[in-house]
Amino acid sequence: MFITLRNYVLKTSLLLACLVLLVSYLSVPINLTAVDIGRHIKNGELVLNGQTQVLYKNFYSFTYPDYTFINHHWFFGVMSYVVFRMSGFKGLSVFYILILVLTFLLAFDSARRYSNLNLAFFSSVAGFLLLTSRPEIRPEGFSVLLTALDFWLLQRFIQRSISGQALLIVIPILQVLWVNTHIFFFMGPLLVGLFLWQAQLAGDGKERYRLLQQLLILSLLVNLINPSGLGGMLTPLNGFKKFGYDLAENQTVFFMIHRFGDNIVYKYFIAAAVMMIAGMVLAFRRDGIKAMPMVVLGFFVTMITFRAVRLIMPFGFLFIPLIAYYYSPYIKKAAIGFTLASLAGFIACMRLMPAHPQIGLMPNVNVSAEFFKQNGLKGPIFSNYDIGGYLIYHLEGREKVFVDNRQEAFPPDFFRKVYVPMQDDPAVWKSMSAKYKFNIIYFYRHDITPWGQAFLIDRVVDPQWAPVFVDDYVIIFARRGSIDQGVIDRFELPKSMFKVTSNNT
Repeated sequence: MFITLRNYVLKTSLLLACLVLLVSYLSVPINLTAVDIGRHIKNGELVLNGQTQVLYKNFYSFTYPDYTFINHHWFFGVMSYVVFRMSGFKGLSVFYILILVLTFLLAFDSARRYSNLNLAFFSSVAGFLLLTSRPEIRPEGFSVLLTALDFWLLQRFIQRSISGQALLIVIPILQVLWVNTHIFFFMGPLLVGLFLWQAQLAGDGKERYRLLQQLLILSLLVNLINPSGLGGMLTPLNGFKKFGYDLAENQTVFFMIHRFGDNIVYKYFIAAAVMMIAGMVLAFRRDGIKAMPMVVLGFFVTMITFRAVRLIMPFGFLFIPLIAYYYSPYIKKAAIGFTLASLAGFIACMRLMPAHPQIGLMPNVNVSAEFFKQNGLKGPIFSNYDIGGYLIYHLEGREKVFVDNRQEAFPPDFFRKVYVPMQDDPAVWKSMSAKYKFNIIYFYRHDITPWGQAFLIDRVVDPQWAPVFVDDYVIIFARRGSIDQGVIDRFELPKSMFKVTSNNT
């Protein structure tokens, strides 16, 4: 009895420690100048106020205001706005952390159901760096939550610990929320289909098999319940479409290792992928065709994650139950060894933990927007891709944006033939500047693109433009002789304060 109590205390303490560590990793301040959450909040506000154009038109832009696209994450904006109104950016941080903590607990319990607590701890700690790799507040947080929840519900049905009628009610409702929240909603029907296949291979009975068939049909049909109907339902088919602008998050793992070799997450993912693939082989050799549904799931998420690094976090959450499924029969007698390995991994994660966990906004991140508004600066504004959501959050109703961080909301030729050449070619900049009559340049300073840095260097020495504001996040230029000349007279910064470094201007 004493040994049982000691094991219970040890494992409970380890789980609590994992949760504390997870919260610490996810407690990252919001750099509002470089993330999407400002635009999501504004989307939610406008939708609740009856402005439905944000659902299908490039509402915020003065370059392509009538360009149509499918806003597949509009409901995330509604939720974000409601939470923001009640509790501000700190409340948003806490809300998102709770979503990912719940996701972790569901993945952990699924792993435990496939194996035991020791392997569940081991797979959780082994996946830790992956599932915390993108802590920013994003719609995909709801996708990982709903993926984990669907997986957990379907697993319990297969294991006969939840009724089929509950599935027929809960999963279609979740799917309606999902199709309006994030583009990864296709994972819902995919999971239902894989568990249907698993039930068929296991000879799970005609009635239960028929119920899963009905659930698959329902989970597909309810995807039509979105503002764009069939178009919204088919949006995932554009998941790897070339929109004319290559985002870092859509690059391959090997590209990112070559470009950012000091980031341990990409190399760690390769090690985790090897572990997944080895587990698939073991599971297939052990169970033959009956293992194929989980092998296919593991292979699918591993391959698409190699294709786009933005999927490392979802991969991390699925890694936890799948590793438990693949390896469970081989380590039942290795409780002490796996507990020690989990503790060692936990300690390693602690060493990599952020030094000062923080929620809410980064310090002084809104100072530039306050400067803009208090001094009555007037556009049109030229801005870079990263800062678009920030400008929408602060200036919607006052200024439209040139571009923002939604590549799907602009025609591909805009990025290839206008946006990038404007920064890379002085002749194109001169032509486009005359066309759009820019009065202001509002630029995120840490834009790592080669054309972005070259553009900033050119503007610092450009006699037509005067730097009037700079901080740790952005730089603002005003055009000489424009309506903003008064601001230049009062706030022009000496060019001597700027220098070129290896990273930024």
